Amino acid sequence: MGITPLTFTGVSTFSNDFQTILNRAVSIAQLPITALQNQDSDVLAEKTLAASLQSAVSDLATSVTNLGSIGSSQGMAGSSSDKTKVVVNSTTATTPASYAITNISSLASAASASTVKGYADASASQVSASGTMQLQINGVAVGSNITLDADQNNLDGLANAINGMNAGVTASVISTGTGATPYYLSISANSTGLNAISLVEDPTGTNGGPTAVALNGTPGSNADFYVNGAHVTSPTNEMSSVISGVDFTLTGTTLNTDPAVTVSTTQDPTQISTGLQDFVTKYNAVASLLNAQIGPAAGMLSGNSLIWGVQAALRGLVNFNGTGTIKSLSDMGIELDSTGKMSFNQTTTDPTQHIAFNSLTSAQIAGAFSFLGSATTGFGGLASSLTQFSDPISGAIQAQQDQFTATDTRLNDQITTMTARVNAMQAALSAQLQSADTQIAQMQSQQQLLTSTLQGLNFASYGYQSTNPTTFAPSSGS
Repeated sequence: MGITPLTFTGVSTFSNDFQTILNRAVSIAQLPITALQNQDSDVLAEKTLAASLQSAVSDLATSVTNLGSIGSSQGMAGSSSDKTKVVVNSTTATTPASYAITNISSLASAASASTVKGYADASASQVSASGTMQLQINGVAVGSNITLDADQNNLDGLANAINGMNAGVTASVISTGTGATPYYLSISANSTGLNAISLVEDPTGTNGGPTAVALNGTPGSNADFYVNGAHVTSPTNEMSSVISGVDFTLTGTTLNTDPAVTVSTTQDPTQISTGLQDFVTKYNAVASLLNAQIGPAAGMLSGNSLIWGVQAALRGLVNFNGTGTIKSLSDMGIELDSTGKMSFNQTTTDPTQHIAFNSLTSAQIAGAFSFLGSATTGFGGLASSLTQFSDPISGAIQAQQDQFTATDTRLNDQITTMTARVNAMQAALSAQLQSADTQIAQMQSQQQLLTSTLQGLNFASYGYQSTNPTTFAPSSGS
């Protein structure tokens, strides 16, 4: 709610003066509101800056965690010799290995079925003579029998009843759009695997005995293949426990004469360089935000404890010391300039840098993995020093954001209250000035009437209009 200026509509000669008085009074009364609005604007600006810092610190924490994951997995990467048949999704393996996948005779698919008989109408044509049906999966009844009342004994009613059973299938009514009986019931499994779908009419035998409803379709299929000669079947194409530490997906079939698809886990040291480059980028993003809040041109968060806290966390990253062959970030080519900006120089020849990253020996690569640690140990474990600030629920920045939100709410409540008071004051003062204007206008009207009367008397008595309407005597020399 804002303040709506009132226009004074007086009739006296002092109307403009009264408008000035009203405007001035409102302007003075509005000064505390303006101060609160400016304060709230600052709070919202601080909140925006804190949100940017929270996002940047969160990204840096994720980067540090990823480096820890590279360390714990020893940089293992999974690969497939034929991605049209097998795709490696991820690996948690810590040692190199190779597996042969052969004879992929089938992929997992979902079962489906539809009625052979068509119906003239989806909501009127009767589908069950007995009013009772049974859904079966792989020849086994699912749940209770389906009872169709007279108003439900149609394709729509049967589809709704099947869907209400939560049996892992979805029923729908399809229309071919042609012929006298274009409507059919379709049933599809919600997941892949060998699952034959069937419907039985009159399962209790009260109306002539159980009868299978004629259906077209496929029972679905399991994935069928061999790993290193061992036969594997699975209701899904996504494999997470067939090969230890490797998640993969079957994407195509093979013939017996086709070469084996080789799934391998190998150590990939370039994961370290990729991870370090990402870390440098995310580190500089946070450092840039911090630098903008420090010094003569510092931003709205200058002096906030969050700035000093996050700075301390960054120093912890830079100064972290390992115990193996690789002892610091600088050992892997991380450089820090005088402005606090970080860079990753893989080919450094600077004598202050112990090792050029692209010249690491096997032992040093092992030391690099050891330095990175895991998600909870080594360099990767330092992510917790960042998440204590960036966590969206319990982090220090979120706590500060909650305070900003509470302050914003409180200030807006005060602004609303004070605005209402100023509007009420303006209305009351306007009414008072309007009353005064009316009285003045009346007095001015009476004065004009009295003046006219006196002038009339002068004219009647002396035959002319006196230049001084307050006297009846003729002027000197008349």
